[in-house]
Amino acid sequence: INRQLAHYPYHVGQIVFIGKMVLNENWHSLSIPKGNSKAYNEEKFSKPQHREHFTEEIWNDKE
Repeated sequence: INRQLAHYPYHVGQIVFIGKMVLNENWHSLSIPKGNSKAYNEEKFSKPQHREHFTEEIWNDKE
């Protein structure tokens, strides 16, 4: 089981790598892009505290 669980992330990395190659400049980082932590934190901490699931922001943008 451990070997298999360690193997899956390897394939996920391969898929992400291919996606980055295909999309080039249109690629959007899956997390906070390098060098943008300060801007990200300023934007997130400037909002009032609230409790919601982290996907709410994504779903509300689609409506």
